[in-house]
Amino acid sequence: MLENLLQAPLTSLLMGLILALLGLILVFMGRGVIKFTAFLIGGIIGGLAASTMMAPYFGDATILAGVIGFILVGALTQLLLPVGAGLVAAALTYLFLKPLLNTIFALIIAVIIFFAVLMLFNKTVAVGTAFLGSLIFLAGIKQFIPIDIYLSLLIVAVLTVVGCIVQLRGR
Repeated sequence: MLENLLQAPLTSLLMGLILALLGLILVFMGRGVIKFTAFLIGGIIGGLAASTMMAPYFGDATILAGVIGFILVGALTQLLLPVGAGLVAAALTYLFLKPLLNTIFALIIAVIIFFAVLMLFNKTVAVGTAFLGSLIFLAGIKQFIPIDIYLSLLIVAVLTVVGCIVQLRGR
């Protein structure tokens, strides 16, 4: 196992370490990463929109409008993230069930899914990011160490459970 580590090219070793680190960050701090990313993306869009729309009116104070737009739209995006996730889940549920069921039944189930995602958003994000982070961690480790499929499944399962516990403790 150690000889494989020493024979790995430097770029493969570096990419593996970066993937493993990013995977662990996602496993243990996934909810915070998702909320921060949503705030950042919404803030950038809001700041750019505010500075572009207010440029003719404020002139040199456009930066102030951009900062205010960044903060307001970033906070709004972070607050509405569960609603957006619920809408996406409901739309996908409806599109999947419409060919299988009556339109009314598909719509009723989609509305139920919307409220389920809305109520369980933090838990589903914690489980999803812990699972995704464990897969990314495993992909990073496999860059320089060959791992058996059963050991891979064990690593993913253990990291997902520990990540869920860490992210959901005290909630």
